[in-house]
Amino acid sequence: MTVKHFPGGGARENGFDPHYATGQWNVYATPGSLQKYHVPTFEAAIKYHASSIMPYYSKPSKEKSEGQKDYRGEDVEFAPYGFAYNKAFVDEMLRNQMGFDGYINSDSGITRNMAWGVEMLDIPERVGFAVTQSGVDLISGSFDDKAAREAYERSSNDYYDTHPVPGGFAKEDLVLTDASLNRAVSRTLKEMFQLGMFENPYASPQRAEEAVADKAGRAAAEKVHRQSVVLLKGRDVLPLKDGMKVYAEAFGKTKEAGETNTKALKELLGGVTLVDDPAKAQAALLFLSPSSGNYFNATPGFLELDICEEKTVCNVDEEGKPTEQTHKETTLSGANRISDIAKAVHQNGGKVLINVNFPLAWMVGNVEPCADVLTAGFDTFPEAVLDVMFGRFAPVGRLPLTLPKDDSVLAVNQDGVCVSPNDVPGFDKDAYMPDSMKDENGKAYAYRDSAGNYYEYGFGLG
Repeated sequence: MTVKHFPGGGARENGFDPHYATGQWNVYATPGSLQKYHVPTFEAAIKYHASSIMPYYSKPSKEKSEGQKDYRGEDVEFAPYGFAYNKAFVDEMLRNQMGFDGYINSDSGITRNMAWGVEMLDIPERVGFAVTQSGVDLISGSFDDKAAREAYERSSNDYYDTHPVPGGFAKEDLVLTDASLNRAVSRTLKEMFQLGMFENPYASPQRAEEAVADKAGRAAAEKVHRQSVVLLKGRDVLPLKDGMKVYAEAFGKTKEAGETNTKALKELLGGVTLVDDPAKAQAALLFLSPSSGNYFNATPGFLELDICEEKTVCNVDEEGKPTEQTHKETTLSGANRISDIAKAVHQNGGKVLINVNFPLAWMVGNVEPCADVLTAGFDTFPEAVLDVMFGRFAPVGRLPLTLPKDDSVLAVNQDGVCVSPNDVPGFDKDAYMPDSMKDENGKAYAYRDSAGNYYEYGFGLG
């Protein structure tokens, strides 16, 4: 098991993804946040001997952060290197202080596309700096033996007699040595021996098919999916009844994705009468799968968390600060139709049941007012959601995140500073929000629905 990404991805500056340059910084703007919110999540992985831990591409920002402590309570050195290159975090804190005894598996791309903080080094030097200096044991996704061999040969040849050592670095940290190679190889070979890859390196296709088709395993997975469904709203409306007239539609990032998912959803509804007109339905089943941003494809602005269609939002500059230029964002194709569908169903005395898929902490202000029943899934089997909606399984799920109220709690000023600190998780945001934004209960960050419930970490109706 590889656990990632150390020391946590939650401190990303304004939600930018470190697959691209604007996301290369981790900002710890809140005193003590590193040890309070981020590092503790790795303690269980170390306690139970996870095979591998993976650092992330991003690097800590000293200029934008408050002072932080390491695992022993000493001041952390914020060297401006991506975490796979950051000795203070990987070799010192994770291994020496926290006691991790597995191997360090760098994220893929650290020597080429996402070499944040070490762009001035050539590729062999990046290999040497990660392995020898910071303690990485495996360069993930890399088959660049030529660069690794060059890094090793430079430890004993005259390369640095004719080439300058990059400023701020030491030659001995930029090369592969016998000691660093032996360490890395022994740690990764240990894992391969434990997996039996030398004694029995060939997998049996027949055994693989039997394992995948195991009914007990599938049943266990289905149970976990049912247990994960969170009922946010509408306890008194459920369950739906077989034989009802139902309008069913699924929505995705694109119209094509919605059409595909709608077809699949309707095939699961054998016990009801499907209708094509919401105005004739006793109930509408709407499954929403929004999406925002993609790997290696930065949006022109901030990551959009609104469930929206053609929303006008600001662009950002190269430093990640908002500009006066704008663009349109769509996280859900057809989102503007949801209120019309709900209106038609309600005029007929029917109920609207909406399930939202949450790979991100979506804002649900455009959706919740339309819903009589609102459920949350997490790439959950649609069958599991339907089991809850039709009363075949009593909901027990609880939110594993906090849903932000609206754009006001995510607002970024002209200096690039968010009103809610990036390094504080949703469940604790209110401790750091301006008093002027707090309601009568002292809450500012979480979405509050029409029933008065806050969609916070741990919330869910039984």
